[in-house]
Amino acid sequence: MQYLFKPRPGQTQRPHSFHRELFPKIMNDIDSIENNWRTGRHMLRRINCRSENSKGVYCLQYDDGKIVSGLRDNTIKIWDRTDLQCVKTLMGHTGSVLCLQYDDKVIISGSSDSTVRVWDVNTGEMVNTLIHHCEAVLHLRFNNGMMVTCSKDRSIAVWDMTSPSEITLRRVLVGHRAAVNVVDFDEKYIVSASGDRTIKVWSTSSCEFVRTLNGHKRGIACLQYRDRLVVSGSSDNSIR
Repeated sequence: MQYLFKPRPGQTQRPHSFHRELFPKIMNDIDSIENNWRTGRHMLRRINCRSENSKGVYCLQYDDGKIVSGLRDNTIKIWDRTDLQCVKTLMGHTGSVLCLQYDDKVIISGSSDSTVRVWDVNTGEMVNTLIHHCEAVLHLRFNNGMMVTCSKDRSIAVWDMTSPSEITLRRVLVGHRAAVNVVDFDEKYIVSASGDRTIKVWSTSSCEFVRTLNGHKRGIACLQYRDRLVVSGSSDNSIR
């Protein structure tokens, strides 16, 4: 879905006619999904993630073929979308897996063990371990050769990704007064939200601080940034 309107790295931009022809189908699919939910025409399927040590699932991402989940038992499990069976268990973290993201090459995960680990999405082999944060890694995002991670240690780390095995720390962003719970970015801005009730904006290119967004009365737990719009949710029971 992330490559529907933007080309994959190395690919050319699709013509506007492609999107014009695709738009009616997308709207029809959305209408069908909404109607099915309203009328009860849906089927609940359950994956049993329990193990001797597991007490919860902290993060997940899915596509047409698989579901990738990060568990409290320190593992990442990959499930087949068709039969919902576990096809791979990735072991290496020594703490709960709190966040993850994957593309067609790698899975990148952050953990309460304070590390970020990189895995081959096809083989499940761990190909890199990034050690920088000194407390739990709470969230991460990567795209187009760049990754941003944030931590309970109140810092944000910006990384340059040449290859899965060659990831270097570019800059550490400091300014929040509590754990940084979530980050998002595009080619212009990095946006971070914290338990200190603030959202901070940084330049993607220079990593310099731009501004602070105030308004929430309690810590901010979630955030999404797209097309110059920031939407945030807080334990003050508000969305801004």
